[in-house]
Amino acid sequence: MPKRVVMLLLVIVISLFVSGCWNRRELNELGIVIATAIDIGQNNQWVTSFQVVIPQSVSAQAGNGTAQAPVTVFSTEGKTLQDAFYNASNETPRSLFLAHNRVIVISEEVAKKGVRQIADFYLRHDESRETMDILLTKEKARKLLEVLTPIERIPGNAIDKVLKVGETNLSILRRVKLHEFISSLTNSTLGAVLPQVEITGDQKVQTSLDSLKETKVGAVIKLSGTGVFRRDRLAGWLNREESMGLAWISNRINNSVISFSCKADDNKPLSSFLVEKSSTKLTPNVTKGKLEMLVAIKAEGTLKETGCELNLKNPKTIEKLEEQIEAQIKKQVETTVVTAKKLKIDMLGFGDAFHKKYPDVWKEVSKNWERTFTEVGLSVEVKTEIRRTGMIDQSFPTFTK
Repeated sequence: MPKRVVMLLLVIVISLFVSGCWNRRELNELGIVIATAIDIGQNNQWVTSFQVVIPQSVSAQAGNGTAQAPVTVFSTEGKTLQDAFYNASNETPRSLFLAHNRVIVISEEVAKKGVRQIADFYLRHDESRETMDILLTKEKARKLLEVLTPIERIPGNAIDKVLKVGETNLSILRRVKLHEFISSLTNSTLGAVLPQVEITGDQKVQTSLDSLKETKVGAVIKLSGTGVFRRDRLAGWLNREESMGLAWISNRINNSVISFSCKADDNKPLSSFLVEKSSTKLTPNVTKGKLEMLVAIKAEGTLKETGCELNLKNPKTIEKLEEQIEAQIKKQVETTVVTAKKLKIDMLGFGDAFHKKYPDVWKEVSKNWERTFTEVGLSVEVKTEIRRTGMIDQSFPTFTK
């Protein structure tokens, strides 16, 4: 028998055992989930809300002239998250598809109860992505999914981009992915943190499609603070200033604006400094059995504005401004450390720093790190450099005289 015939018969036999795409699902049978919210309902049950895209509304070819919301939001309830997920089949004609889920919003009530089961559910689910953003809100999580945004058609994408811009341009809040959050939860010494978002304005107005026809936005979603976890439960909050201090300590400052006074005895901010480059180094020390942490920060950037009458040609004037900036950064760091010690949660990474430099000492202090952490001495050194003062070398009041 010729070799070519043998190969052809072999291919035919093998094809008989191929079952095809046994688990295929048509696109028009799927409900694409962009964002998920998790709340607690009656009888202490899980309430999951899904923001599902309406394809015909977001399609560029939908030119039939009928206005329709780009997404729909519905909630399901269950004894477990999986139970609530499957109960969604009672409310939607399509199977929910989680592979495109961008954001998970958790309410404060859920976070205080514990997020261990949430982590377990998403790690086990074969469609979920570990790169989803996860965040907190003090209100009902579902409300955030209902707010329509005029610039970004799909609200779930808008929330994701707010987090991205906030981390890149402001550095106030740290953007946390699901896998990063889960990794922090498994660290016995490092407290996990999540960014907080909130709705400002009239949320009910912004859920209507008519709100997108107005030039004034009725409600917006904005970054607010940071939630701090002890193990898998929410233990407290950091405000915006404390969140900024956490970003300094964690060496996560990209671009940020420091508002500061022109004089040491004046609390009114009249000048702005744009941080363009920064670095933070944590140096742990053990002296006579006492633990101390040195936080050394270097920052450089541009003076973006000032309302003070200053001669910016004088190097001493620049030095005084740099001292004011340094004092402002130092205050943010010290305030954050004080709050962390009150919470008895090391979300600053001090424990990891001591573990790496003093492994033998760490074996002893790690046994009761929550108490030992509150006794760690702190020293903050900040060095700033104003590299540029913009297009004029004098302050505007002086410039006009």
